[in-house]
Amino acid sequence: MKRLWISCLLSMTLFSALYGSAEEKLLDASNVLKNMMRDSKIKIPPRILANAQAIAVFPATIEISLFLGGKTGNGVMVVKRSDGSWSYPFFVKLGGAGLGFQVGVEKKDILMLFKSRDIVQKLSNNKMTLGVDASVAAGPAGDSIGRGSEVDFSSEVYTYTKTQGAFVGVSFDGSVMNHDYDQNIELYGNNVMPNQIIQSDGLLSSYAIDEFLKSIQQLSH
Repeated sequence: MKRLWISCLLSMTLFSALYGSAEEKLLDASNVLKNMMRDSKIKIPPRILANAQAIAVFPATIEISLFLGGKTGNGVMVVKRSDGSWSYPFFVKLGGAGLGFQVGVEKKDILMLFKSRDIVQKLSNNKMTLGVDASVAAGPAGDSIGRGSEVDFSSEVYTYTKTQGAFVGVSFDGSVMNHDYDQNIELYGNNVMPNQIIQSDGLLSSYAIDEFLKSIQQLSH
């Protein structure tokens, strides 16, 4: 009975986090960015923001601790183009195994800053493993700089995570990112590939897309 209750709880939590339209997820991602920018504990060094070649936001990512746990979430990504502007957003998925020692479910908002466009090329093959295809580290922020967070800016991906109002460092080694083709089709209305989204200037826009790009521009300036 206890196992059944746990399974039902996990299923309902995952369903509530992952279900939603593409437009709703874009607006959720915009709100995550705005909340992180308002959080005095998350002061991302200007050097990291200036060098960011891609940004991904994962609202309400689910992390499960059940002896052998894991994380799963849907996010939105943009890539900086050669003229310095940001591409149209496209959807990505995040998944990975973890090790948990108690039963529990936790939601985390995740921001990832990518330092190299080479990483985007790796992701264009549909799947990229953090810690294998690209080095990843908890990004230095606010008072944490110099106290455990990396400060030599040598990693290819920096992560910022909020859970229950707190800023925490989380390991993403072994987490897998890939494209969410269904959400991209829903957002743009046709079978458009991520590389086409990145390079295009003529896709149909919407309120949710505009709001997300505004949040990205505010973050990066």
